[in-house]
Amino acid sequence: MVLNFNRILLVIAILTMVFVPTASAHSVHMDVIEKSVDKIKVKAYYGGGDPMKDAEVKVYLITENDEEPYIEDKSTDENGIYSFEPQQGHDVYKLVASDFGHQVEKKVRLDSQSSSSSKGSSSNGDTDGLPMPARIVSGFGYIAGIAGIGMMANARKIKKKYENENE
Repeated sequence: MVLNFNRILLVIAILTMVFVPTASAHSVHMDVIEKSVDKIKVKAYYGGGDPMKDAEVKVYLITENDEEPYIEDKSTDENGIYSFEPQQGHDVYKLVASDFGHQVEKKVRLDSQSSSSSKGSSSNGDTDGLPMPARIVSGFGYIAGIAGIGMMANARKIKKKYENENE
């Protein structure tokens, strides 16, 4: 009985490692909070919603042929927010925020309502929109379901063995 239980735990552990997707706690994102001729304000944050505190920020001017550094050696505040004044005559900027190997880029266009999507170097493309606590609970639900299937199979095997002994 103990041997069967250990086998079930081993199968559950293997299935969990294979089928449970990787956590996106380390994905990074950047949103434009405010965009005007006088000020561009962005927020950088991790996949779980935690702000990228004190992340290094670089701003580049995007020209037709190249990009040139505009602002360097700045950082986000404790809420992951950074703002700067755009240079007159330039409408396109690339912002890069990096912190402990995580990096996110965002192109901001002053002349349009939308900005191009951010690219996070640690992002896994997760787009389900669930907050991190809901993802964790869902993961435990999957594990409980797999354990339940294993226990059901084990109970059927024990039942057959018991029926065969009583015949």
